[in-house]
Amino acid sequence: MTAGGFTWGLLSIYFDLAKPGMIPIGYVIFSVFNVYGWLKFKNKNVHKALQTFFSILLPFIFQIILGGARSTGVVMIWSLFALTATLAFYKGKALLYWLTIFVILLGIVIMIDHEIEYIAPAQLRDHHIFNLLLMINFSMISSMLFFLSKFFVDQQLKTMDELIETNAQLIAAEEEVRQNSEEIFVMNDTLKETNKKLEDAYVELERNKNDQIDQISHSLIESIDYAKQIQSCFLPQMQRFNEIVSDGFIFFKPLDVVSGDFYWFYKKENMIVIAAVDCTGHGVPGAFMSLLGAESLNNIVISREIYEPDEILFELDTLIRKKLKQERTNNRDGMDIALTVFDTTSKTISFSGAKNPLIYIENKELHLIKGDRQPIGMFHPDQEVKHFTKHTFNYTPNTSFYIYSDGIQDQFGGEKLKKFMPRRLKETLLKHHTLSMKVQKNMVENTFSSWKKDEPQTDDVLLMGFKIS
Repeated sequence: MTAGGFTWGLLSIYFDLAKPGMIPIGYVIFSVFNVYGWLKFKNKNVHKALQTFFSILLPFIFQIILGGARSTGVVMIWSLFALTATLAFYKGKALLYWLTIFVILLGIVIMIDHEIEYIAPAQLRDHHIFNLLLMINFSMISSMLFFLSKFFVDQQLKTMDELIETNAQLIAAEEEVRQNSEEIFVMNDTLKETNKKLEDAYVELERNKNDQIDQISHSLIESIDYAKQIQSCFLPQMQRFNEIVSDGFIFFKPLDVVSGDFYWFYKKENMIVIAAVDCTGHGVPGAFMSLLGAESLNNIVISREIYEPDEILFELDTLIRKKLKQERTNNRDGMDIALTVFDTTSKTISFSGAKNPLIYIENKELHLIKGDRQPIGMFHPDQEVKHFTKHTFNYTPNTSFYIYSDGIQDQFGGEKLKKFMPRRLKETLLKHHTLSMKVQKNMVENTFSSWKKDEPQTDDVLLMGFKIS
């Protein structure tokens, strides 16, 4: 439109139409300042509306002043170009408003066109000039509409290419998830087969209590130990924990041989990820969930290299829901987790939790950061997918960190046979936090045993304490 205004400014000078020529020349000047304001100031809507309004209005005004369509070669068609250009800047009802303005102006010009022919300047009344101006108008407008259309088509093709690329990535990700799911299902079949063997062994035990009890017990222990070996293959080796922390311990006491609680840690260059996870149930069912959780964390952190704790929990929640087909089966299994990510270069820690908290002690003062109240998985039809909260702060080599499941605090014991409770756990950690982590582990174990005494253990127990240099 600015090019059109400049063209008509030159034509006005050529035809000695100084006063009418002020309109296109003024429009060019206005456009320059308006575009500058558009780029410089925040309120872009005002500049956009002004540019659109005058781009539609001025060709009509210019045509009326010069005596109508015949004398100007239908200069109002420049408004049609301005109307078409609104498609790039407006959506919805706003487009209808500009179309309405254009139609109203077009109707007015059509009705008065024959009435104003007499005011046309003598220079423009020759039909050869009309043909020349008409050719100029239509050729320039056609060229601009062509390039504008090409711009829209190129944008659509670019968007389509991006969608195709995104779709290919999604298909690849889905194939990877499918392969992982197949592996889990194979493991599930193995566990089911093991469980069937256990059931058969129990029946056999009832039939031959006296003669075969030793043999069956041995087979039972081997089966459960095999399940424990499978679970151990998916978890980091416990002895490697002190290779990634400056000082640390893992107090891990399954209720049965295999556990629904599990620890997980990983280090790459300056990034350290440590998690304490409490799955639904314990024993073999809980162990199966722990395999699913550990394999998912391997996929998210190690394979995909995601190191933001809130994003890790969101991806973990998504994978658990998909792998358990919770939206179709209404499966309600899941897990609670406390997850920390350390950047040893910037000396910062980021924490996100699904129900489970983080305790850290600094300058003899205990701090507790609660996890979000939503768990991982445990699908409910009315539950909305929510993102997890990330807490980030600096740490020192003397800061002591603790993450855990609810096994310790829910253990019954003491003189009045009550739960250990979070308050007593915090007091225990604060009391011994100045000692080495190895000594702290012994203190926690002794405190737990003294509290439990002869009472049965109620759940899997997991507590991780550590310092990061």
